[in-house]
Amino acid sequence: MVYNPENPMKIKISVLSIFGFFLSLHGLSQTSKPVIAFTEKEFNFGTFSEIAGVATHNFYFTNTGKTPLIIHDVKATCGCTVPEWPREPILPGKSGIIKVSFNPQKQNGPFNKTIQVNSNADDPQVNLIVKGVVIPAELVEDVFKFTIGPIRLETIYAAFGEIYKGQQANLAIKVYNTSKDEPAMISFRQIPPHLKIKVVPEIIDPEQEGRIELEYLAANVQDWDYVVNRLELLVNGKAYPNKHLNITANIREDFSRLTAAEMETAPRAEFDNQSFDFDTIASNTVVEHDFKLTNTGKSDLFIRKVIASCGCTAVQPAKVQIRPGESTLIKARFNAAGREGNQKKAITVITNDPKRSKTILWINGIVAK
Repeated sequence: MVYNPENPMKIKISVLSIFGFFLSLHGLSQTSKPVIAFTEKEFNFGTFSEIAGVATHNFYFTNTGKTPLIIHDVKATCGCTVPEWPREPILPGKSGIIKVSFNPQKQNGPFNKTIQVNSNADDPQVNLIVKGVVIPAELVEDVFKFTIGPIRLETIYAAFGEIYKGQQANLAIKVYNTSKDEPAMISFRQIPPHLKIKVVPEIIDPEQEGRIELEYLAANVQDWDYVVNRLELLVNGKAYPNKHLNITANIREDFSRLTAAEMETAPRAEFDNQSFDFDTIASNTVVEHDFKLTNTGKSDLFIRKVIASCGCTAVQPAKVQIRPGESTLIKARFNAAGREGNQKKAITVITNDPKRSKTILWINGIVAK
């Protein structure tokens, strides 16, 4: 280029044009790079046993850039953590998985492992993290306290707590196969219709952990208040005497959706008294008492359940449907045979009264020696 003193702006414009051209090339190279976008970069395995075997987790990513993504390498900070990744290029808009496997053997206590992902993305180095807590193998008996044959369970009590009629609840119990060479298959005898049970995995390998998944379907329960089911557990088809899984739930009626008008016209359960004292009686005496129940509401009152706290007390309602203004009797019969000293027995009455669905009646007294 020849300098023209008559037009010095020509060379300035040319230099600026060349500079702008290189800037545009640089910008193009930046925006054309692939972008690796992970749905998560950290995962917590939680607390699990050293004997539970290898734990795995998938980290999902998408190439949100405009050119193919190539993962050059994935490295873990520990030999206990093994990553797997796609070797083929990931096209723009496509997704992939980096699978991370963690072996808890001899990794007792808390752990925090980093997995380094190297690629041709705009961010060429991304760190993924897996963490958790490993329970030492020698503490298996501390975690799985109950034994049924070769199976140990963390608990034999599945307490669902309060469940409204028509709802469902889920609960899981961890189990462990103590056998060194025999797989274990867990099954149950006579499962009621309100329970669904699934064992995962169906066959638990030797010295491996599994779980019993329970689903409680309250709509199928033909009962109210405190409901107990004792299920006989079989291991490889074999039953063990006096070994059961105990399942409890408190089945309640859901009044929360009643409108103000419905509450106004609801039934009302009123007892003439809630306690009867029979004073002092001989041990061969049978005491009877009638508790009078009146429906003081504006719609039919239904007695859902009447149950005594002791087999020594028999109870029976004269009828279970009481119209507004009508009454019925809860007949209680206490047998003092084989008993002595102070006695206090409870009778639980469950109704569809939304303000007081449960009433406790008492029978008190002394049985002479």
